Parts: sequence; structure tokens; C-alpha cells
Amino acid sequence: MIVEVVQSSRSQPVTTGGVSTVLRLFVEIGAAIKAFFRASHPASPGSCAENAAVETEAVATAQIPAHAKVEADAGISLVADNELNRQEIDRRRNLVRTLFNDFWSGEDQKPPSFTARLDQAEEYLNARLAANGETWRLDTETRAMLSLPPRASSPD
Repeated sequence: MIVEVVQSSRSQPVTTGGVSTVLRLFVEIGAAIKAFFRASHPASPGSCAENAAVETEAVATAQIPAHAKVEADAGISLVADNELNRQEIDRRRNLVRTLFNDFWSGEDQKPPSFTARLDQAEEYLNARLAANGETWRLDTETRAMLSLPPRASSPD
């Protein structure tokens, strides 16, 4: 059986809305896939920076058809947000909680406030995070992201 493909001689104009929607979907799908693999296989900071540079270059060199009408304020973001999903935030909170409890287990003389205890345990927590192969550390930004209290005093 032979099938012939017939193409129209008229080209259809590409609308900005359709193109931007498709591009946005590709970015969101790519970000979801990357987040999945990052959560199950944390990479080194060097390879993450290298991958981001390659992705930025690929997006910057993407070609838009000459007949497409592109508006300056079309609202297309060339770089996907690197926000952590709720599952990853919960995983990190649980890991900090476990390591925090390890640090204070068997200790009778504890500071009265949770913030003071967390401040004292921070160096231990970061050492254990590094030993477990985690690429993130407990710092001011991470505390805010995990809804933990900020440091009561500056680290000495």
C-alpha cells in the first residue's frame, strides 16, 4: 500500500500565543524532569553550572521563524525557575530534623530555645549534610526556605 503525502502550498502564519504556549510547556516539562533527577541523584555544583550554561546557550541560539510575529512583552521566560518542589522541601526538613535530634540525643544540658539549639547544632548539621553527599547547607536562605527560625546570633 502506497500513501502519498500532500502538502499545502500556502504557509500558515504562526501566532505568538501558540508559539509561546508551546515553548512554555517545553520549559516546564524540562524543569519537572530535571527536578525529578536532581532529587534522586544530587549532582556536583560544577556539573550543574555547566548544564545551566549549555541550556542558556541553547535557548539563546533558538531560531524563531521569520514570518512569526513576536511581541516584545510576550511574557516568555527563557530560563526555567529553579524552585524546589514541596516534596524536596519536606525531605530536607526531615533530614535536618533527624540530624538535629542525633546531635541533641543524650544531652541533658540544652539551651532553652529551639533557635539557640539549632544555632549550636548548625556546624554539626552542615558536616553531616556534606558527609551524606548533600550539595546544600543549612544557612540563612535554607532556614527561610525550610521555615526554620533565623540565627539568633552571627556565626563565630
